[in-house]
Amino acid sequence: MSRATPFGQVERTLAWRYLRATRANGGVSVVSIVSFIGILLAVMALIVIMSVMSGFRATLLDAMLGGQGHVFVYTQDEPAESIDELALQIEALPEVDQAMPIIEQQVLASTDRRQSGAIVRGVRTQDLNNLPFLEGGEDAARAFGFGEGKNGGDVIMVGRFLAAELGLFPGDKLTLITPNGFNSPFGNTTARKKTYTVGQFFQTGSVELDQLYILMPIEQAQLFFNRRGVYDKIDLRVPEPMNTDPAERAVQATIEYKLPTQSWKVQREAYFGALNTERSMMMIIMLILIMITSLNIITGVVMLVKNKTRDIAILRTVGTSRGSVMRVFLMIGALLGLTGALIGAALGVVIVLNIDAVEAAISFVIQRELFPPTVYGLDGLPAELNWAEVSFVTLWAMAMSMVVTIWPAWAAARLDPVEALRFE
Repeated sequence: MSRATPFGQVERTLAWRYLRATRANGGVSVVSIVSFIGILLAVMALIVIMSVMSGFRATLLDAMLGGQGHVFVYTQDEPAESIDELALQIEALPEVDQAMPIIEQQVLASTDRRQSGAIVRGVRTQDLNNLPFLEGGEDAARAFGFGEGKNGGDVIMVGRFLAAELGLFPGDKLTLITPNGFNSPFGNTTARKKTYTVGQFFQTGSVELDQLYILMPIEQAQLFFNRRGVYDKIDLRVPEPMNTDPAERAVQATIEYKLPTQSWKVQREAYFGALNTERSMMMIIMLILIMITSLNIITGVVMLVKNKTRDIAILRTVGTSRGSVMRVFLMIGALLGLTGALIGAALGVVIVLNIDAVEAAISFVIQRELFPPTVYGLDGLPAELNWAEVSFVTLWAMAMSMVVTIWPAWAAARLDPVEALRFE
């Protein structure tokens, strides 16, 4: 034993034998078993929580930026012809993927039964291919009459949840009312209203947007909102939505700083900053929880050392080094942490990969919808698995299990065999 290789077969065999021994034979105590279960549950919970929070952030970002632009150039009543040319120049920039002029105005949407505030977005029919949430793009839209007819026609598209709120079906009539009338010699006329045909519904993935937006052919929007020959702004899409500064600088250089620009982050960055802060704090709290759970291993290993005092004394008497004894008990703590962390990580990954089934099962058990979309603003419980985070959490649990075992293992190595055998 004195010549045993560090962490070799002899030391591993001893650690595994002590770990398997029953309580009657001085084996692992209930405290160690509870520590193992605690690490398992803490690792599993942290992986699920971080994946769900990552899913929330990614889904909200995709939904929000799928339904609206990343950077806006406000056209300030410049002629539509010059803005069309400017949009082509901006779209040619390497920092910009797409540029499309739009009209965007608030309206009151009304049916015979209900009313709701909404925002009409007038878009060019060819730009429908640039909207990722519209399946089929321009061809699908033209198939039900969107953009067809005089001044773009009278067919519009409505957000799914706005349609549900108003009780609409494809083919129904929807009256839009705008406070913007015409200027006349007698002043501004009263509010205008017009009835349109609902062609189909769209869904961006964000209930907030789908409860608000209506898509209209831009020619009809110019007519309805008294914006003939002009646009409201240019909607830009960039490769990296979280980094819009290079695109804004390039656009400003192109337009020679004559028109104002604004990034989506001006209104939403604080929101996503709060999400990131919450996610970071939750991860810190759960890592501390894993650390606290790992501390229970100290109690279990200390009790094991007490139960195995006679065995330790005999091993030391026959020539086993202190380092070898210390490594045996270090491996016991490490095995508890390693097993708990690996099983917890596996369970966490399984739950994340089957999050829809888990949500459905919980909803069935509690007999109500666990994640109502009208409350949380999303269609389901999102989860995005990050393997780097899974690896970090697993390694953290294993490391904490080894660190907290150092003190009782060191105490076992310092045990005086003479004194120990005297009292045995």
